[in-house]
Amino acid sequence: MERGRLLEMATIFGAAAVLGVLAYVAAVGLYEIDNYGKAAEKTAFGAGQYTTVRVYATQCRWVFDVNGTRTMNEVKIKAGRLYRFEVTSVDVVHSFYIRELGYKYDAIPGQWYVLWVKIDRPGTYHILCAEFCGAGHYLMMGKIVVEP
Repeated sequence: MERGRLLEMATIFGAAAVLGVLAYVAAVGLYEIDNYGKAAEKTAFGAGQYTTVRVYATQCRWVFDVNGTRTMNEVKIKAGRLYRFEVTSVDVVHSFYIRELGYKYDAIPGQWYVLWVKIDRPGTYHILCAEFCGAGHYLMMGKIVVEP
């Protein structure tokens, strides 16, 4: 084999190996993100050790329901605990976007989307609607207050 052909083959196989490693790392990371709560729910420690927060998106506001207590545009949770956010919309398509955490889930009428959240650091995390939903879209701001 000539030297140029050998270098070409080494470059192709080297690039394929790098892409394979990156694909593996991405697949493992995405699996962990998507199944975080499911895995915790199955363990002896995690069985039933989470709180469900229902999130209803309506034009101009977020409505949070925690164990029958409803609040608008603000929900308070405890740091280090596992929460199951169930997100839906009452009227039009919205997008539940927690800017500081990088979570973004669509809220579609008639559909429920599950988002597992565990925040270890106390503070305030902002919730925005990342989908244009009408004239009052700019008012649709909420927050998650994480208490120690």
